[in-house]
Amino acid sequence: MVGEEDGGSPEALNHEKAWKKAEKLIAKNKAEAALSLLREVDAGGAHQTTLRLAGMATQKIAQHTKAKSDYRKAASLLRDSVKANSKDKKSRKAHDDLLNEMLEKGVRLRSFRNVGYVFAGLAVLVLVVGTLGVTLGPTTREAPASPPSFTQGTVFFGPEPLRGNPAPLLLSAEATVTWDRSDLFLVIADAEKKAECDAIPPLERIFSNSDTCKAGDPEYEMVGENGTTGLTWSASDGEYYVGIGTMGESNPDGAAFDLNISVELRLSAGGYLLTLLMGAFGAWLIKVD
Repeated sequence: MVGEEDGGSPEALNHEKAWKKAEKLIAKNKAEAALSLLREVDAGGAHQTTLRLAGMATQKIAQHTKAKSDYRKAASLLRDSVKANSKDKKSRKAHDDLLNEMLEKGVRLRSFRNVGYVFAGLAVLVLVVGTLGVTLGPTTREAPASPPSFTQGTVFFGPEPLRGNPAPLLLSAEATVTWDRSDLFLVIADAEKKAECDAIPPLERIFSNSDTCKAGDPEYEMVGENGTTGLTWSASDGEYYVGIGTMGESNPDGAAFDLNISVELRLSAGGYLLTLLMGAFGAWLIKVD
């Protein structure tokens, strides 16, 4: 059992002899030789004295290498030694002395190197994905299935908003819309404009001589008249809707059409800055720890 120091058996006498020799080697700053000797007689660290001497030898190595990892190894060994026999004054003193030395040198007991690797890895991943972009497919009912059969160039909006920019400070969102009917035009409008148009009865909208909520209305965010080339719009914060209408006065039989809407997300300037800062922070943790 760890901590039991039987003094009668030949094995115990061999341990005692090795411990004394290791202690002398440590005093002579021959820490590597002391550790090698301790491994020969007690490779598993089954005895409290082995743990104490191994911790002291590792501390000597840390003082030479200045490596924080060596200091933490020494602290772990001495902590195990104290746990094995909390009444042993030598172990407690060695442990306390080491902790004081680590405090003076600014060495933490816990390493944040792995945290640094996580931050750096995430930063690289975000940079790659954010540069290539992520495309979001269309949601349902973003535009009417078809304009009514008689339109007079009037715009009709779908009930659901386009997917907006979920994080405007970090991401840039670009919406691309294409459609397969040459007689249709398409608009993008904000929620306020949609509400204005929806508030006007359909017949009044259609037969009105005003350009309000028709193809010539200047208050739309974007207007597209060529479904093949489509339109591209940089999504802003807020809700925006797709509206459609026909170039002519009518839409024969209310013919349906195919509408494709995709939103591509990329890192914005703020997103790149934040990601680079995250990567720099991760690299700093790796370097200093």
